[in-house]
Amino acid sequence: MRSKVEIAFRRKVRAVWLDQGMALAAQDLPWPKAKRVLAEAISKQNPGPETIRKVLEHIRRIWFEPPDDSEALRTAGLSIYRAHDRHATCILLNWGMAIAAYRFVGSVAETLGRLLKLQNEAHRADIQRRLREQHGDRDFVSRITRYDVSSFLDWGVIAETNKAGVYLPGKQIHPRNAEQLAWLAEAVLISRGEAQMPFSQLCHHPILFPVKLDTFNASVLRANPRLRVERQSLNEEFVFLALPAQRNTRNLKPE
Repeated sequence: MRSKVEIAFRRKVRAVWLDQGMALAAQDLPWPKAKRVLAEAISKQNPGPETIRKVLEHIRRIWFEPPDDSEALRTAGLSIYRAHDRHATCILLNWGMAIAAYRFVGSVAETLGRLLKLQNEAHRADIQRRLREQHGDRDFVSRITRYDVSSFLDWGVIAETNKAGVYLPGKQIHPRNAEQLAWLAEAVLISRGEAQMPFSQLCHHPILFPVKLDTFNASVLRANPRLRVERQSLNEEFVFLALPAQRNTRNLKPE
């Protein structure tokens, strides 16, 4: 259960920092030790103490101490990493854990995915406007949205055009097997605060825009013991979380 509202990234979180955090977590390194290693790495690229503090908080929440409803997701994600620690797998795992641990990051990703699907490009001003409509028209929402988008750029899931603030899809991630697809499906349900979702909606969800889904059918979700698939009509299958995620509030408060 989530006891308080989550805030999105409050600084740009680079992929190399998340990758290192994931690697340290996969070694079962306790957070106090991992924190010192990560702080040194972050300081080499950004020595600002406030940036270091905030980035460390984000890595801690994603790969070391996630919300209760994402604990099992994290454990399974680290197992996938230990088996396939390739670059594409790291992007997929960072994506899934980021949108699950920070649901506002998921909201930014969903909004971005919808715009890319509609018009093949997304303008930062449009992303910010849509999120202000959902969460309130305030500078805080625009600011944290900017940090999220900046992080996505660094991860390579989007690319900026010659015109600043206009984005195109980046290189898509190819899941290697059913286990990775089923893990990602769980991340989407947690991120959106849903205990169930039609499979047709899940596999076409805009939050998955960085993922190439060639052959995604409901049978692959059996690779995840925390998911259940039921046919509820002649033509519709639903995907259920074994432990329902708590729905997220839309009220955001700056920290």
